[in-house]
Amino acid sequence: MRRRIYLVGTVVATASLVIGAGIATAASSTKTKTVKVKPIVLKCNITMTTEVPAGSTSVDPTAAQGNQYGPTHCQTKGFGAGMIGDSFTVPDSGDTVGTYVEYFKAGSVTGAFDLTPNEAPPLTSSSFSSQSWTGTVTVLSGTGVYKGIKTYKPKHKPAIPGVLDCTSPDSVHLTCTEKIKVTMPPAGSTA
Repeated sequence: MRRRIYLVGTVVATASLVIGAGIATAASSTKTKTVKVKPIVLKCNITMTTEVPAGSTSVDPTAAQGNQYGPTHCQTKGFGAGMIGDSFTVPDSGDTVGTYVEYFKAGSVTGAFDLTPNEAPPLTSSSFSSQSWTGTVTVLSGTGVYKGIKTYKPKHKPAIPGVLDCTSPDSVHLTCTEKIKVTMPPAGSTA
């Protein structure tokens, strides 16, 4: 009787090992399908106003740092209307550099920009404070459905920044257009 119990135990243990090894082999032999992420072009129209600094009653159009806020509207499917806020500085180079966050219903997109002032228009009584800038914009990260979003990077090459063009009639109120190629992981995947 004891011999049968040992024999049954040995058969059960061996069967478990064979089944487990078969499952492990089957699992390791399945190929994972790589999903190729195609870039999309993110196009947005932005309108911002420079924030009045703390302790002040007005905006200084020549300020070397500050914050701006306003609405953004993207024509790219899946983004739509939202709000944008940025923080900028103007170093000795004269460029305006900073970071921004665009807030949409389904999440947010964070990035950075570097704007170079264009040649000033001829001075008139109505264009005295007007300015325009052209520069680059990059997308660094996102939240919500935009988790994993980033500036498009071709294989074995550096990321390609987008274009940001801004104009202002008074150096306080800005109108900008943003155009950048980005990639996002497919819905349901982890970034």
